[in-house]
Amino acid sequence: MTVAGSTLLKLGSRSVNFEGALWGIALGYMTSPVLLAGFASYAVGAFLWVYCLSKFDLSYVTFVSSFQYVLLLAVSILVFHEQISLMKWAGCVVILVGVYMWLKG
Repeated sequence: MTVAGSTLLKLGSRSVNFEGALWGIALGYMTSPVLLAGFASYAVGAFLWVYCLSKFDLSYVTFVSSFQYVLLLAVSILVFHEQISLMKWAGCVVILVGVYMWLKG
């Protein structure tokens, strides 16, 4: 849900005019369906997070949730056409290897 929320907020931020009064910016936030969907995704994610915490160990949920960084990298490439440096790819590999090792250990 955080990946969906971040993606929607990034997309929605393109429609908000950040120039002018604070009230105008806030109104832009409140009237953008994409931004509202992004905030809703984070809210649903928070409820799911609490549910997962009630069913699984904190250490397990936290490590598994780090996979979101890999998903965000994929969204960055596929949706936003961002260039990803070799260092970021290496970091992703380290995350994946770490999560795998932790789950198997």
